[in-house]
Amino acid sequence: MFERELLKGFLFEKHGLKIIAILGCILLAFLAVSGGVLPLIGFALIPFIFCFLLVCIKNPFISFLFLFTVCFFIMGILRYVSIPMPPSLVVDLVILFNFIVLALNHLYHNYNSKFKLPPFFYVSLCWTVYCLVEIFNPSGTFGNWLGTIRAIAIYIILFQFLVYYIFKDVQKLRGFLIFWAVLVLLAALKAMGQKFIGMDTDEKIWLYTLGAHTHVIYSGIRYFSFFTDAANFGCHMGLAMVVFSILFFYEKDKGVRFFYFIVAAFAMYGMLISGTRSAMAIPVAGYAFYIVLLKQWRLMVIGSILFVAVFCFLSLTTIGNSNADIRRMRTAFQFKEDASFNLRKENQKKMKAFMGDYPIGLGLGAAKNAGEDDLLHGLPTDTSFVFIWVETGVIGLVLYIFIWLCCLALCFYFVWFKLKDPMIRGICSAAAAGIAGMLLAGYGNEVLHQFPTGETIYILMAIAMLCPYLDKNKQNGVIS
Repeated sequence: MFERELLKGFLFEKHGLKIIAILGCILLAFLAVSGGVLPLIGFALIPFIFCFLLVCIKNPFISFLFLFTVCFFIMGILRYVSIPMPPSLVVDLVILFNFIVLALNHLYHNYNSKFKLPPFFYVSLCWTVYCLVEIFNPSGTFGNWLGTIRAIAIYIILFQFLVYYIFKDVQKLRGFLIFWAVLVLLAALKAMGQKFIGMDTDEKIWLYTLGAHTHVIYSGIRYFSFFTDAANFGCHMGLAMVVFSILFFYEKDKGVRFFYFIVAAFAMYGMLISGTRSAMAIPVAGYAFYIVLLKQWRLMVIGSILFVAVFCFLSLTTIGNSNADIRRMRTAFQFKEDASFNLRKENQKKMKAFMGDYPIGLGLGAAKNAGEDDLLHGLPTDTSFVFIWVETGVIGLVLYIFIWLCCLALCFYFVWFKLKDPMIRGICSAAAAGIAGMLLAGYGNEVLHQFPTGETIYILMAIAMLCPYLDKNKQNGVIS
């Protein structure tokens, strides 16, 4: 006891702090001379990392925002720097950090002690278990399975779990949505910078090498911001456009409402300049589902008339074809004239010829690692649902689609019959509309498992499932 008090007094006494500072400077100088700049920077960052750790333990919400930020920017960063590990492993480490922080915080604050995991979590868990069992698929390999399972089956339960035990009140939900809105705005501005200012050297190298075939097309350049590609970017902007335009009607704070409106507008423009035709399905399906959630037949009729008018405008007229973005989006409603769509249908017919013999699929990772002797050689999956079909079979596809439909059905039940608070009902409606839009987009493009779109979908699913718990607490005056 005496020795501990003596040490504590020395550390916090003025001369003790000076000695520690001098020793630290000597160590920094030694590292700079012997190891170079990187060890110096690494050691210098230790106090900041330690402080960040303490902040996260006190408030795990900060560590979750850090995780979402890593998911949002990791693929864009890789265009400029190389790291000695796959990007998914970086995300895995940050997820592990979040669970450690949550566990430490739980020891002191007992986070959501009365909260029980919703049934949808166990539905998602069934999908995860099915994909885990895919390791025994005789048509697959362990290496392919290990490299694929995290994105399509593990993250969906990990992100849900973190949301359930970190987003303990409505303010946390609003905080995350505002934070996501800021990132969406940055992504849209980055794409606008690519269009009006120009791309940097690394972006040009990627565009005219790996992205040349899909991003430099007859109608111009498809802009991709700091996402993996234009399809991922465009679909994410479509998702954000639907969510924030709906939240605009429910947010009480005028400043935040105006911000949501700006973000939705910029997201819409980002979706257009991405040249991603399947992204058009997101607002179509999203707003249609939202109109049904409103429970107002008059609005349903008006909305249906508007959708028919928009469809006729894009499908049956040529108005606005002088604009390259509108001209490309219009082809999404002219299937017979869409060479890309017709090629995908032909590829799917070829897959159908042999997939009947593989009810549990060709194994996780088979689609992206097909060799010359494999059945999928030269047959790109192109869409998320075809990707799930060939890797997990018709059984996996049915289970995967069931997860999405189950989520939407629960959201429908919550909004129509269970939620009382207008703000929480609006958040659930916005999340459900975005999920409905992404469900349709997944049929047209392979974006449901890419950073950061896939992770955002999982978070929105969890937010929607969390709404009844938060609504009940608010009605009962309970502070979580």
